[in-house]
Amino acid sequence: MTIADLLDEIRLELTDELKTRWSDEQMLKIVAKGYRRLSHVLYRNDVELGRAVYRFETEAGREDYPLPSDFMADYGLYRDGTNTKLAKQSDDSWEQLTAPGEASVWLIRGDNLYLAGTPGAAYGMTLLYWPLLDTTLLELDSPTPFNGKLDDLVAEYAAVRLKNIDEMDVSLDTQLLQELENNLLNTYSAISPVTVTRRGWLT
Repeated sequence: MTIADLLDEIRLELTDELKTRWSDEQMLKIVAKGYRRLSHVLYRNDVELGRAVYRFETEAGREDYPLPSDFMADYGLYRDGTNTKLAKQSDDSWEQLTAPGEASVWLIRGDNLYLAGTPGAAYGMTLLYWPLLDTTLLELDSPTPFNGKLDDLVAEYAAVRLKNIDEMDVSLDTQLLQELENNLLNTYSAISPVTVTRRGWLT
């Protein structure tokens, strides 16, 4: 489905097939807001659907590497050759590091991630992270984000939001966001594995 197809579906809900009430540009702004909100819902509730993968190689003697342009929050950084997860540091613990192992810990500052100790060679690294959807790139002929899996949620959100604009009732927006989040979680949260803590003979 393209963005134009999605807007057509929303127009059916609004009985505005002739585009006399809402322009494509106005509707696209509401749809974009819905997708951006979903990015935060996916992150806040740790839904696997929202994660992205970024791979890069280290350089000998270099400690800083740019984050992906759509980076919002990290899930984990892994060293491919050893299949290990690097320990993420706070600013405080980073400043107190003493002789860390090569490419063993990391930190985010600004738009870069930093590795310590500084790599002495090229190593493959994998960053799992939560992207913030760049809705400025959405055009009418663009495919809908998230492989179309969240289109119905966004269409419902946008339709009710557009119906409500003339009412200027901000309380409904809070309800809309809650419904958007609940619907997403009911559908997709079960995809991520759930760790069950079992009682052993020592507990």
